[in-house]
Amino acid sequence: MTPTAGQNARPFAIAALVAALGFFAWLQYAALGRTGGVFEYPLDDVYIHLAMAEQMARGGYGVNAGEYASAASSALYPVLLLPFAGTEAQRLLPLVWNIAGLVMAAVLWGRIIAFAGYGRTLGLALAIAGPVALNMSAVAFTGMEHALHTAASLAILYGLLRFAQDGTLRWVLVAGMVAAPLLRFEGLALALLAVGVLALNGRRGAAVWTGAMVVLPIVAFCAFLVSLGLDPLPNSVQAKLVSAGEEEITLLQRILGTFQINIGKTPGLLVLCLAVLSLLATAVVPQLRQGPMRHLALAVAGAAIAHLFLGQIGWMHRYENYILSVAAGGLLVLVAPAFRGTAPARTLAVLALLPIAGAGAFYLPKIIRDFPANPRAIHLQQAQMARFAQDYAHVPVAVNDLGRVVWGNPDYVLDLWGLASTEARMTRLFHPVKGWAGPMAKAKGVPLAMIYDEWLGDAVGTDWVRVGTLTMINPQGFLGSDKVAFYATAPEHVAGLIPALDAFVPTLPGDARFDFAEGIR
Repeated sequence: MTPTAGQNARPFAIAALVAALGFFAWLQYAALGRTGGVFEYPLDDVYIHLAMAEQMARGGYGVNAGEYASAASSALYPVLLLPFAGTEAQRLLPLVWNIAGLVMAAVLWGRIIAFAGYGRTLGLALAIAGPVALNMSAVAFTGMEHALHTAASLAILYGLLRFAQDGTLRWVLVAGMVAAPLLRFEGLALALLAVGVLALNGRRGAAVWTGAMVVLPIVAFCAFLVSLGLDPLPNSVQAKLVSAGEEEITLLQRILGTFQINIGKTPGLLVLCLAVLSLLATAVVPQLRQGPMRHLALAVAGAAIAHLFLGQIGWMHRYENYILSVAAGGLLVLVAPAFRGTAPARTLAVLALLPIAGAGAFYLPKIIRDFPANPRAIHLQQAQMARFAQDYAHVPVAVNDLGRVVWGNPDYVLDLWGLASTEARMTRLFHPVKGWAGPMAKAKGVPLAMIYDEWLGDAVGTDWVRVGTLTMINPQGFLGSDKVAFYATAPEHVAGLIPALDAFVPTLPGDARFDFAEGIR
């Protein structure tokens, strides 16, 4: 197949961009309506990256001054958040970067659809549907690095398509290959498979130097972590690789188990369908039986399958967005000639449209119903915990949701979930004896703990005293619990916390309530 990109891509790019930004704007508007006009991110994790950037600006690497920790899952994202560290302007940087990522992803999606050569009506429909149905707008809404990762991944796909067209290695391909793994470790699979496409099509020299540009920054980052006395993989990545009690299972068992879990979820099945259809296209579409487009099809399918074995699906559906977008866009290009081919080829072309329709049917009701509620949940819970810790208690604190409390906090924050503490992560996952958080809190001089009992009830120290509970009224959104238990980590700390709580409780917003524990006052 010799693809052509003769038609004007601008209308398709503009249509995709308007759809993407329009839906993103509606999500922000709906969220502001839920919070009473207060801007907030829908995930506490955004503030982990902000806190990492805050310490990096001061010459450290972690979330607490003087303590190294790899709490961020992205090598590059905290670097992008370095400007204005610790200020309100810094807090808005994730919003700015996610808008930029969404713009790039939407424009690239529109160009990919134009490249496929669809007629104006169907092409514009696909350009508009893609960013919304495939969840690009909602992923940008989360404020995390995933929108930029999706843009980098689509840059790889678009660069490979243009390479297949005329054999030219363009900057957009190289930029995507370098950026994708630095934004998310999952990006290594697609980037290295792109290196393979270059090598298989006579560009071995380019494959060598682009491969080096992909691998060496990641190796350097891992070496940097080791030089700080940390594991080569960030804690936040390792915490997602295993569940409690899985320390003894083999790597093969873990990989197979991950695949089984992922295909048990609707987005995982969609990714698998896209990979299978891409492989079928190489057999059914004559133009794909040899040459660079065949190699591209194998690379897209291979990256999709790699994610199912090694990646994750879910948590506001941000983890799979990059590969879902690449696999869907790649398949639409691959099957475009099939609309003019034999009956089996036309059948395959129609089937290729179903995963996009399926993604929209799965994502959109959940997004519209649930996503705007999450900023309200963060505002009523984590933001209030941060206010109490930083403005009233003024003491070191232990938490299981790290971000909002630690960003801008001059006092020590002990992360009992383990994203910023290898000791806590290993203990929670593999050696969770009853009361295990007690000695850690004592060793760090932490008098206050704010945790979900549902998550860490067995970790509560034997001498901890429950002083009360922060409750979200009319709970909605993706949170571990609507209730946060406040503990004094020793009886002698109770007296110091009560006056701070007496001052704090009257300042709570209307949909948050604090109830003192019975007999505590």
